[in-house]
Amino acid sequence: MAVHPITGDSSSLVELREISILFAEDDTSVRTHISRMLTPVCGELYTAENGRVALDLFRKKMPDLVLTDITMPAMTGLDLARQIKLERPAVPVIIISSHDDSEHLLQAINLHLDGYLTKPLNVQKLFANLQQQAMLLRARRLASQQSRLLSGVNMAIQYLLSADANQDAVDFALQEMAKAARADKIFLYHYQNAVLGDREVSLISGFAGGEMVLRFLDGAEPDMPELPYLERWYGLLSQGKSISGPRSAFPSEERHILDTMRVRSMLLTPIFEEGNLWGFACLCDMKRERPWSDAETSVVMTAARGLGSFMGRLKLEEERLEARKSLELANTQWRETFDTIPDMVMVLDTSHQIVHINKAARERLNIGESGPQSLIGPCFQHVHGASHPLQGCPHSALLKDHQPHETEVHIPHMNSYFHITVNPTFDGDGNLVGAVHVARDVTKRREMEDRLRYLSTHDEMTKLYNRAFFEAEIEQLEKGRVAPLSVVIADLDGLKEANDRFGHDVGDGLIRAAADLLREIFRAGDAIARIGGDEFAVILKGVGEELLATIMERARQMLEEGGHQSEHGLKVRFSLGSATTGFPARLQDAIREADMAMYEDKKARKLKENELSEFA
Repeated sequence: MAVHPITGDSSSLVELREISILFAEDDTSVRTHISRMLTPVCGELYTAENGRVALDLFRKKMPDLVLTDITMPAMTGLDLARQIKLERPAVPVIIISSHDDSEHLLQAINLHLDGYLTKPLNVQKLFANLQQQAMLLRARRLASQQSRLLSGVNMAIQYLLSADANQDAVDFALQEMAKAARADKIFLYHYQNAVLGDREVSLISGFAGGEMVLRFLDGAEPDMPELPYLERWYGLLSQGKSISGPRSAFPSEERHILDTMRVRSMLLTPIFEEGNLWGFACLCDMKRERPWSDAETSVVMTAARGLGSFMGRLKLEEERLEARKSLELANTQWRETFDTIPDMVMVLDTSHQIVHINKAARERLNIGESGPQSLIGPCFQHVHGASHPLQGCPHSALLKDHQPHETEVHIPHMNSYFHITVNPTFDGDGNLVGAVHVARDVTKRREMEDRLRYLSTHDEMTKLYNRAFFEAEIEQLEKGRVAPLSVVIADLDGLKEANDRFGHDVGDGLIRAAADLLREIFRAGDAIARIGGDEFAVILKGVGEELLATIMERARQMLEEGGHQSEHGLKVRFSLGSATTGFPARLQDAIREADMAMYEDKKARKLKENELSEFA
């Protein structure tokens, strides 16, 4: 298989570095060539020499995207894609096939695959397809992450607002912070001045794997990590800045601290009490070196502000009112963060009632912040204008299995498609209390997909069906029970002469005029296709010999009248042939018969024209 080279640099392929790709190709040279180009720019690349090996790798490695050739031993690329879509429908699959493989193209469209590339492979188009899918995957991950983070910090702050300023509130908020950021461990450290005036760092409380390992103010456990005082950390935290990153991002003199704690990545967020740095929350990833996203850092810092209202005063009754005011400020800050998200975000309870809704959702759903329209009510009423949840509602599914769900829906009154992710929220006892919904407008992407499907089945010049559609339709009819079936083959006369004499613009105008005439002759439900440069075919379902004869007589009469001309004044003339079969399995025989009849018609018309010329 030939491969066109790629130009440009890899800086524009940054999205590919975040994904893993499974590449299945039985041609060793092509597999090696493409692998060498993909390995430097993608996060992880797995290769397979056939579909069976690729399916095993897919189940073991769980790649983000699959790129596969169609024709392979053991299992074809289409069979592989079909199984992948059954097991993990959200995984993008890009198919590689030959130029004229119309059957495979239609099958790929029916499988809702995410890309279709032809041989010889143009690497520019390959990388463009990969980057587009990587961008969609990244957007999906960000939406899921936003939903998860918002759910966690919402639960933490709302519980602190509703609870008394006591130990349980802090424990719950601390645990929700760890879950929101997917941290393995979380600790609270407190800065205090020692007797000789030196500043010290004391461990106050901690969770590991969701279980409490140290209760607030109960005293340090012997096996808990101790941190030395570090001037650099204190300087940054006292300015309200966070400190985060994988082990390799910390200075060499600080890495031994992370090694002692057996930490691969760490996030520190400051906690202030009455404007002074009280201490910090320390979130740890014990399994992998990873950066902490801006969204994770922002949400954890918002929750840390709420915790700061409780530090050092949990048992002081007279200070609870002031603590609540600080929490309300943290809640306002969370709300402001909530409203800056461009996607529609809603927090729902277990009865589908909207508890919280961000600015983007209010504007799209026309829900005001005050007045009669501010009465929120159930989500299905505002989103769909329905009196009950619709079939396939992801929130209803979540209420049954307590698991995250995602779907794509069309909302008619918005004339838009949305990709919706829902993530459950739980109270301190593990009971389901609702879910966070994030809805992203994907209308433009869906329009692009619809356009791709249209172009794959239609001739761009005439807007008629193309040869790929015609052949796929024939195959389906042969396996079906629709009978009788009639076929008309029409060959446009004089196209070569028009091109040679007047140029291809004039010839193209003649082709378009021919297509318009065919639409006028045949019914709206008949499949009219351009199957060659000057050749057209029509499939007439349920039309027998008698009705076909009437249609053909009308067609020849219209051609004899000669009233149909192109935009350049050329007369539209056809050589026609037709045939009928009562047996769908013999449709190919009818096509050959119609084709032969067309050539006989062309031969007879030329003979007649020559006779008239000699007579003249």
